[in-house]
Amino acid sequence: MGPKTEQLICVLDQLAVVLESDGATHWSQWMRKARAHLLNADYYGVEYLLSAYGGMGSFNDLILGQSSVDGVFAWKPGYIELNEKFDSLRGEAATLANAIKRAQD
Repeated sequence: MGPKTEQLICVLDQLAVVLESDGATHWSQWMRKARAHLLNADYYGVEYLLSAYGGMGSFNDLILGQSSVDGVFAWKPGYIELNEKFDSLRGEAATLANAIKRAQD
């Protein structure tokens, strides 16, 4: 396993924790599944991760920290910092996955 793959595994773990903290279980499970493939030295983890990006309703579109109070939209406290951290991790995961993919091609 190369250093970029090790970095990606670490980032995916952090992403899963951030997503779980906001109740985004679908995407958290997606990151954990990609991570599990990579831990098993299965390149499919990279392809699976990258398939989350792009298109309507994709991982790119996700914004954390939103809620509904009595049917009215509201932001959760700390949503700005949460989304800054999330966006940084999301971008880092994509960058690492694309670098690994290029090295494989």
